[in-house]
Amino acid sequence: MAWGLATAEMGREPGSVDEYAETMEESRATAFRDQQAFRKAFPAEATPYRMNKTSGAQDRYDEQWKRLVEIGKRKRADKAKLMIEAQSTMFLVGSAEAVT
Repeated sequence: MAWGLATAEMGREPGSVDEYAETMEESRATAFRDQQAFRKAFPAEATPYRMNKTSGAQDRYDEQWKRLVEIGKRKRADKAKLMIEAQSTMFLVGSAEAVT
């Protein structure tokens, strides 16, 4: 989920875990723990990007990011709030059929 939001914010997939951590305002250690957990769960995937695109989740993350930007124009943007709202999208990845 957070990788998808970082991708939406940057307009492209993060080039590294460090870039992801900086974009999502997470500690480097947390980002690497998340990466390790992802790779353990999905050993054939380098990042969540392909799964997010294939499942349609990235389109939803892009829309959620646009909403956050609009909210941010009226008041300070809060990534944590958006991530909570986006959690329902996260479960779609697990139920999406893999396409190669």
